[in-house]
Amino acid sequence: MTRREEILRAISAAATVHAESPTRARTSFDVIGAVAERNIPLLFRPLDKLWGAFISVNDQERGIVVTTKLGLPVQRFTVAHELGHLMLGHRMSLDKTIDFAGRHAPASRPQQEVAADTFAAELLAPKNLLVASARRHGWTRDKLHQPGNIYQLSLRLGISYQAACWGLATCKVLTRPEADRLRTSTVKELKRALAPAALIANPWADVWALTAADSDTFLEAGPDDLFAVRVDDHASAGYVWRLADANADTEVVEEQASELDQAYGARSARVLYLRFRTPGVHHLVLEHVRPWSRATLARIQIDIDGHGKECQGWARRTRTEALGHVA
Repeated sequence: MTRREEILRAISAAATVHAESPTRARTSFDVIGAVAERNIPLLFRPLDKLWGAFISVNDQERGIVVTTKLGLPVQRFTVAHELGHLMLGHRMSLDKTIDFAGRHAPASRPQQEVAADTFAAELLAPKNLLVASARRHGWTRDKLHQPGNIYQLSLRLGISYQAACWGLATCKVLTRPEADRLRTSTVKELKRALAPAALIANPWADVWALTAADSDTFLEAGPDDLFAVRVDDHASAGYVWRLADANADTEVVEEQASELDQAYGARSARVLYLRFRTPGVHHLVLEHVRPWSRATLARIQIDIDGHGKECQGWARRTRTEALGHVA
């Protein structure tokens, strides 16, 4: 089988898996759920020299192992890569690294690995999910040439910044040379453009630029991630945005106001910097209200899974379901 034929087979297999697993409110594909639905054992271990492995004793005894030493986006891509090996009927594979370029990988990369890379890229960054996020946030083709917007897209899709660049190349939003150039942007600098450095306590944490466009979505984030929520107050009419149903886990670490428009009745913009004190699934709700009358003009509500990367052992969901059966 030629490289092109293997890539086409991988694209088809990813489309099949994706069609069988609706995303609903999620902005990212539920790759852990896709593995669980196929009753494939998935284990996380602190592997020293491997990102992951697909283990196959025979057609009935197969499993996936992924390292705990990588962040959530890379873990997700690695899980998808190993699932690709399984879906494509490959033999056992021990993967020292993964190539986020997928079908755009160099000719020197082994054909079987290119196929698994392509499967992962097509599964986690398919055109429909990419277009959905772009439309929701008003990211036009030109705006998706800006590293800051590509970074925010990568967070919604649950993939690395580099993988998002290559995903845009696959969808022909970027040319291959543009993707190759943009992928070298430093994510650290993109974070600093969104929030004061003092607020980014963990260098591995991400900074999410949230707006009303994120309302009614389900996001996957890390426990130390920072959320920069931009809100526009209609102060002249007495309406201001405030955190509603706040609990002990939600912390407003800082608030910044942008320059005010001097025109009478103009709206004023603020950025609220939020984080969660503990890992878990959080329901973030902000309301645009008149404090004295409780009249509500608008509402933003976002569900955020802030557990972050998988830790040693079975996948978090598998452990939770097992405990539920015991109870």
